[in-house]
Amino acid sequence: MASNSADKNLVEGCLDRFPGAWNQLVDENIQLIFHGIYQVGFRMGYHVTSEDVEDITSEVFLEILKDDFAFLRAYRGESKLSTYLSTLVHRKAVQEINKRVSYLNGNKGAVVPNTSSHGKVSSVIQNNILREAISKLAMPERAMIGMFYLEGLSYKEISESLGLAMNSIGPMLARARLKLKVLLA
Repeated sequence: MASNSADKNLVEGCLDRFPGAWNQLVDENIQLIFHGIYQVGFRMGYHVTSEDVEDITSEVFLEILKDDFAFLRAYRGESKLSTYLSTLVHRKAVQEINKRVSYLNGNKGAVVPNTSSHGKVSSVIQNNILREAISKLAMPERAMIGMFYLEGLSYKEISESLGLAMNSIGPMLARARLKLKVLLA
């Protein structure tokens, strides 16, 4: 495992356009990106194809490169680079999968598709059960679940929107997930 100082050096190498730094960043994190995309798809009940992975991976890299590496410039080394990248992968995957689902449903909402006809009915029923369980959560937990999983907002964006401390978002989401598990049991 690379230390945070090694991560910071790699980021600085990318920002300084040091030969090979970008390739190293990609090589060290490409599996993490692929895994993150598949994981988000699985959690959303969406069958991720290899084309989806290619498209979403491109979106992740475009986000990293956007505004002259603004994403990398914001990295302060307080966490591992892989953790920092995982948040971006999660956000982009949720956004892109929601776009695909919305398109497949004729922009009628994010009912997650499944490949078999029996799976489509089952996924609609599961989606309705999940929506009902979410509606039973108290605010701000209900809002957080929607913002994080459906809208793909970051902890920072959620904290700003709800007026809560950013370091409280993760624990509150964890408690909301536990409550959902109880409601769905």
